[in-house]
Amino acid sequence: MSRHLNNLQRNMNYWIRGASFSGLMDVRQAFIRLFLLAVFLFGYTKEVDASAFLLEQSVVESEQPSVSDILGAGEWFRYEVSYGFFTLGWVEVNFLPDTLYNGRVHHHLFTRMISNERLPLIGYERDEFHTLFYVNEEGLPVSSLFWKDNIDEDELDEIVYRFDRESGQVQYKEEDESTGELLIVEPATAGHIVFVYSRLFAGGGANTQLPVYVSKKLGFLDFDHSTTSEVRSYEAFEDSVATYKTTGRTIDMVGPFGFSGRFDAYFAQDELRIPLEARVKMFLGSAVVKLIEYRPKSSTQSRPKG
Repeated sequence: MSRHLNNLQRNMNYWIRGASFSGLMDVRQAFIRLFLLAVFLFGYTKEVDASAFLLEQSVVESEQPSVSDILGAGEWFRYEVSYGFFTLGWVEVNFLPDTLYNGRVHHHLFTRMISNERLPLIGYERDEFHTLFYVNEEGLPVSSLFWKDNIDEDELDEIVYRFDRESGQVQYKEEDESTGELLIVEPATAGHIVFVYSRLFAGGGANTQLPVYVSKKLGFLDFDHSTTSEVRSYEAFEDSVATYKTTGRTIDMVGPFGFSGRFDAYFAQDELRIPLEARVKMFLGSAVVKLIEYRPKSSTQSRPKG
């Protein structure tokens, strides 16, 4: 993303209203930010019947999954991001092979974001987000390293957050090249790991809070993991899916691209709590992330490249 856009990231109402009332450039800026903030909340030779896989696990009510359960599933996800009638782009999420970092084996969560370049005024945007994490004694995923690569502008490590637990500091580098340090509050993350964290509690009826380091600040995501059940339909599955709904809000933080306020998320009532949908409430309507393709480990198809 171009440097001259950074100053608009701090206030959502400003750029949303700008998209509605100012000019064509403001429209482009607003759509790009909507796309990216949606990412913040959620990464063959034979066809795979994903709906059968899901329904088989949904026959009986399951217990909460562990991080090991999730990692062992070998999943690949593809989501569509929309705002109103506009398809802003797509998000792919999966786990890359474990890696050694600072003398410790870490898991590797990967997310690729690609914009819909056919949408007028948007253009091609491709960002890739990485988190190296491990599981602490409480069974929670904690980040050691988060970074963002801006692929379309050929800027690697555009954003970096390092979690140094020996010094108790989070060291960051942001898009504007500024650097700094913040005190660690556990289970510390730069936001990306929410894709794993939220699944551990979905449908369990608990209230949880996740510390998030973003935009040079510490904030929190507050979750209400309700037991509310609802049947919903998704392109990734042939049949309707029984879901659990989680609601949440930000606390003491303005997230990426001005995101702040309330959001909703839906998870499958299966052993893995598959993330199905997220809705980010906006000044006008909601940005929506919906699962359109899902491949478990049993799939014989390879992950698409490009």
